[in-house]
Amino acid sequence: EEQAQPAELQIRTNLNETVFFFPDLKTDEEGNIILNFTMNEALTRWKILGFAHTKDLATGMLSKEVVTQKELMVLPNPPRFMREGDEITFTAKVNNLTDTIMNGSAELLLFDALTMEPVNELFAHQETSLPFTGEAQQSAALAWTLKVPEGKVPALTHRVIAKSGDFSDGEESSLPIVSNR
Repeated sequence: EEQAQPAELQIRTNLNETVFFFPDLKTDEEGNIILNFTMNEALTRWKILGFAHTKDLATGMLSKEVVTQKELMVLPNPPRFMREGDEITFTAKVNNLTDTIMNGSAELLLFDALTMEPVNELFAHQETSLPFTGEAQQSAALAWTLKVPEGKVPALTHRVIAKSGDFSDGEESSLPIVSNR
């Protein structure tokens, strides 16, 4: 049996908590307004607030929610910062929004945020890949143990990737490493 190849994996890096845009508003033949803008890459629930007025000051308001999601989503749970010498458990979860079980693997990759050189070995991070089983409409927990080196990496970029069949997702962000001083 031939396995489906995952689509080209795109790592999500634009994870801003707010989205500001100048939408290009258009109306269709029924008078419905169509908003056209680029959303950031965070997988979450968004609230859209709109206020419109005419030249004679007639007004209208809009409040709607929009959900950005994928069938397979990886959601890292990094700390706000790390301290030199700490041993931490870096956690993430994989959400399966399909109606079938997903078996796959997740990978945590570590980079020096200034040079983007791999630093897995500096953090005693040998087992970068973990298997997971995501039940239908459930999530699977992931955890890696890391030992933060002293004086070697001022900031860390972490990339978490999950793949199962033809589904994949990845997220990357950075965090500071503070000294014990």
